[in-house]
Amino acid sequence: MHQLPFPVTRTAHTRGTRLPALPALAALLVPLVAAPPALAAEFDTGNPELRVRWDNTLKYSAAARLSRPSAVLVGGANANLDDGDRNFGKGLISNRVDLLSELDITFHNLGGRVSAAAWYDDVYHRATDNGNAATYNPMSVPAGRFTQATRELHGRKAELLDAFVFGKGELGDMSASFRAGRHALLWGESLFFGDNGIAGAQAPVDLIKLLSVPNSQFKELIRPTSQVSGQLQLTPNLSAGAYYQFDWEENRIPAAGSYFSRTDVFDRGGERLLAGFAPGVGALTFVRAHDLHARSSGQGGLQLRWRPAGSDYDLGLYAVRFHSRNFVVEVSPDGGFPALGSYRLIYPEGIRAFGASASKSIDDTNLAAEISVRRNTPLVAAGGSVMVHPGERSDNDDHPLYPVGNSLHAQVSAIHTLSRSAVWDGGLLMFEGAWNRRTSITRNAAALDPNSTRDALGMRAIFSPMWFQAASGLDLSLPVGLGYNPYGRSSVTTLFNGGATKGGDLSIGVSGDYLQTWKGSVTYVRFFGRAGTVLTATNAFSFQQSLKDRDFVSFSLSRTF
Repeated sequence: MHQLPFPVTRTAHTRGTRLPALPALAALLVPLVAAPPALAAEFDTGNPELRVRWDNTLKYSAAARLSRPSAVLVGGANANLDDGDRNFGKGLISNRVDLLSELDITFHNLGGRVSAAAWYDDVYHRATDNGNAATYNPMSVPAGRFTQATRELHGRKAELLDAFVFGKGELGDMSASFRAGRHALLWGESLFFGDNGIAGAQAPVDLIKLLSVPNSQFKELIRPTSQVSGQLQLTPNLSAGAYYQFDWEENRIPAAGSYFSRTDVFDRGGERLLAGFAPGVGALTFVRAHDLHARSSGQGGLQLRWRPAGSDYDLGLYAVRFHSRNFVVEVSPDGGFPALGSYRLIYPEGIRAFGASASKSIDDTNLAAEISVRRNTPLVAAGGSVMVHPGERSDNDDHPLYPVGNSLHAQVSAIHTLSRSAVWDGGLLMFEGAWNRRTSITRNAAALDPNSTRDALGMRAIFSPMWFQAASGLDLSLPVGLGYNPYGRSSVTTLFNGGATKGGDLSIGVSGDYLQTWKGSVTYVRFFGRAGTVLTATNAFSFQQSLKDRDFVSFSLSRTF
């Protein structure tokens, strides 16, 4: 993202009605309180072998920003990096209702599952706090408005999630099972750092949820995709698994101008890149062109799982081929003026990964480790972008201009169950440390980000004590989460563990579960580390904390019917 310094005007602008009026808020909460039990049912089919269950979960959530935008993060030459920050003043950043509907059907050894989600966020249907037209990237709407694409993704959307059939049976002396349709797989032993392991090859990830729902595990972030998968129990201690995917989908990242977006040019809602200002002409720009997506074919994998006789070790071997769900920005000047050219997002293809894992339980603790290598993997380009000059050939497979190479990945994790004590009734302590190394650069070494390092280390932990029956029917927990990057600036994974070297995030919350029907939470999230925009003025990654001024507090209340 090649931006040039140019004057930035600062216009004070505040949103007059940041908090919803009480009648509006009541209207949002009424479905939670008054929804009829008929929304859920386990139907009596008259056949004990045929089971049909329909579950629905309604959720209301809200979040508020705790400080105003920092001049360090929205001032100076940050024209392509400030809309998500300027769009939200101190106050409400989300005011949302969600519905999750799940239908499960089983008959003997066959079955099917369909699930869908829908949501509406009032905040994304209002004016924003951004009155600075000089640095506003969208072309389709004026400053103070979200683009239609951003409004649709964050403000109003319905989507199909799972849609698959499954079955199990016997093949000779071996048991077998399969799934076909839209579903998600998670191989290996990843707890939080799935993007660093084998699991990162298997499914697109919802990074919006990662940022907005503190303490999410990787298994809660992956999205289903169209595929067929199966498992065969070769012996009592050895099983084999395989999958092949019929569809490719990119990771879901915060849309341009949304609260957690760090740049203004991608993905949803990204329309143009600002490259300067010419007196009497206006903004110099690169306009968004059609992205180069990866193919829907060429993705699959194999696994072997082995538990040695007489032991409680679980061992795994994996081989997968996949296309990246992260992009590189390709900027193409064409000699025009003031429209200097175009840019697009390209998604690299043909990555191979091979790995091994092990896990073991010791008393109240489960320990796990995973190691893997990647071949023909895209490395971190300078500022996440490459320049394509007129007549130069570029694609996402045979003719890349982004750096390509090989890498080594490892992670260790532990899940410890807390015993009853004088302080708590139980709970969990979870930890994972992840490391990656760039082992070689095979193509375009000069395009590597100059601020990145060969090695990087990230860590994440959650401590969650629990109190059962704190009141009649009510269980409480106090989750405390911490993410931190003690060493390195990954040249293998873009924005690894948030991207801030010697920085990270801290969350503290209270969660409650009433009668296993109502769930609620209040959480405070703080981003720490040296403040800096995600890119430097020379178009390299800064590896500083670009979310430093976006601390927030969130509230949620849900009911399952």
